Amino acid sequence: MDLVGGQPLRLSSPKFKTLYLVRHAQGIHNVALEEEGWIDDKGDPHLSPSLLDAPLSPKGIKQVSEHRKEILNSGLLNTIELVITSPLRRAMETAVGIFRGQKAINQSDNFPPIIALELCRERMGIYPCDRRESISTRRICFPEIDFTMVETDEDALWREEERENLEEVSARGLRFLKWLWERPEKEIAVVSHGIFLQQTLRALHEKVSIPLQDSLLTRFANCELRSIRIDKSDMEAVTVTTYNCIKNVAPTSSSLHTHE
Repeated sequence: MDLVGGQPLRLSSPKFKTLYLVRHAQGIHNVALEEEGWIDDKGDPHLSPSLLDAPLSPKGIKQVSEHRKEILNSGLLNTIELVITSPLRRAMETAVGIFRGQKAINQSDNFPPIIALELCRERMGIYPCDRRESISTRRICFPEIDFTMVETDEDALWREEERENLEEVSARGLRFLKWLWERPEKEIAVVSHGIFLQQTLRALHEKVSIPLQDSLLTRFANCELRSIRIDKSDMEAVTVTTYNCIKNVAPTSSSLHTHE
């Protein structure tokens, strides 16, 4: 496995895929947590109802615009065949802004399809910022995104009194990588979240015993892109590693082909 921070790999082979992992740009919940003294009536900024399915902050919108320009200038948009995004608003705003955006003169005409998938959303439960709005509402706001793989209109996975533990997040991350491996596309962008991306890479290192540098296991910054090349041997190791994923967090059965 090769991981290159922000440097796309241009090789092509049926034996591996290149994933471009992006953490969403700054959200208003990030601002709330960073600002000293910002506390709601419950004493914890995480718990504020005003942060439900938190959108991007003004700084986050600027980050998306800047990153869009970098993607266009690098030619990466010509390479990516598919974009997978978390169905949380901040991730979708980042995905559409970077990989769709406004058509630029003399720039790439390639607009890869964008698919929303529950499997790569942020750690779930308790915090309103990690609870998504209904898909019927989001379809109106994000006509560029394909929501057919999200099975329920309302958020059936988020729990008010229970937070997904990190082992469950790691398991979900490995299942997500296996699902990506089974898709036909070879160059895929993933727009997700800090905890999910970090736990997925840690699971590859600690659970599947794929050696990674410590610097690659750190938390992603907002709007940071890292490239990861997964090969057949990596996915064989993931396949034989058994995990218990949180109930109902999976693509529809017609889209997930198991080899068990």
